[in-house]
Amino acid sequence: MVVLAQAGVSSAVPIPIRVDFDAPAGCADADAFYAGVSARLARVRRARPGESATRLIVRLTRVGGKVHGELQLGGGGGESDTRRVDGATCQEVVQVLALTAALAINHPPSAAPPSPAGEKPEPAVPAAPRAAPEPVAAPGPPATPAPAPAPAPPNAPAPPVETPAPAPPVPPPAAVVSPSVPPPPAPRYSPAPRPVGFEVAAGLVATELLSSSLSAGAGISARLAGTARGGLTPSAALALVFLPADLLESGDDLGVRLTALTATGCPGWALRYRVEVEPCARAALGLLSATDHSVTNPRSVDRPWWSAGALLRATTALGDSGFTLELTAGVDVPLVKRSFVTTTPARGVGQTPTLSPALTLGVVHRL
Repeated sequence: MVVLAQAGVSSAVPIPIRVDFDAPAGCADADAFYAGVSARLARVRRARPGESATRLIVRLTRVGGKVHGELQLGGGGGESDTRRVDGATCQEVVQVLALTAALAINHPPSAAPPSPAGEKPEPAVPAAPRAAPEPVAAPGPPATPAPAPAPAPPNAPAPPVETPAPAPPVPPPAAVVSPSVPPPPAPRYSPAPRPVGFEVAAGLVATELLSSSLSAGAGISARLAGTARGGLTPSAALALVFLPADLLESGDDLGVRLTALTATGCPGWALRYRVEVEPCARAALGLLSATDHSVTNPRSVDRPWWSAGALLRATTALGDSGFTLELTAGVDVPLVKRSFVTTTPARGVGQTPTLSPALTLGVVHRL
């Protein structure tokens, strides 16, 4: 008998997966996540209703300007594993989670070594029968000689031994080729979103109060920031500003001083990378004082100050210290025009500008 070894070629069976996807509006959807998984792992397919499948639960949330993603992989036996990813955009987080899911699902079966083909057994050669021992004759009278035996007939030719046909070559089992998975993209720098709560800030302020001078001083502020739907981080701040000095004085030696309370509101729209830039609106209420130092007995006059304007705020984190460097540039519009004149002789020495540029450089601390 000849035993032939047979080997089958196993094909890669598609793995059914079921995607449970939840993300903020306008962020991403389940189709984008499934496309990312199937692009990296060809042997997956969507599970049919009621079919046992690997369940992929994806949750995306926005925290400030950062996107937080969670991927929970559920197997058929009830076991699960959770992976977490943070990124700057929804697309970036979805692609990293898709890659993570493809790597977790991709467990190719070990390729079994090809079973060796059975060697052809040699045909069995029957052993020659042993000759029976000759009987020992008992002593007695001599036996009569037996007649000569008849010559044996010639041996019949042995039947031909059928040689089995050689076994067909067994192809090696097809190797399961895993799709090439590109390395995960290097995470881009994304500043940590502003936490919900209070912030305090202090900084240097420079602005033009009168068209003939540039005033400088300092300010302190308290700010309340929150996180709204869609990842926006609106904030509101109150600041006390005191500008006692003139960096550029006019030839009339006119001194100007401003003490004001400002209110700033930011809707939370920001461009975030290494530096976060957001637009804001500001209103100010204060007291403007002007003093003519060119006379022997200087006199001061005080006038109310009202203004409104817009600004751009740029911030960047100072490492992990909890402090943030902040630069603010804006333009205020005085709501009431003021003019200052001297009486001896009568001449104008200063007036409020149509547009009052302002610049602030300070440090913010999160509480």
